[in-house]
Amino acid sequence: MDNKEKKYYAIISANIRKLRQSAKLSQESMAEKLSCSREYISRVENKKEKVSLNMLLKIAELFHINPSKMFIQP
Repeated sequence: MDNKEKKYYAIISANIRKLRQSAKLSQESMAEKLSCSREYISRVENKKEKVSLNMLLKIAELFHINPSKMFIQP
């Protein structure tokens, strides 16, 4: 993975955490809404796992945002 790719995964991870916290959702409740595990949400937020395009779209839909906003530095 090159530096540019790492940078964008870090931005996406930070945005997911920020969106979740702004919505006052726990990792557990967000995971339930997305049909995934709390551990997966934790790994994504902590940059230990890359979020898939499919999951990125589900997250954007959950928070009613355009998916492109996930790539903007928080």
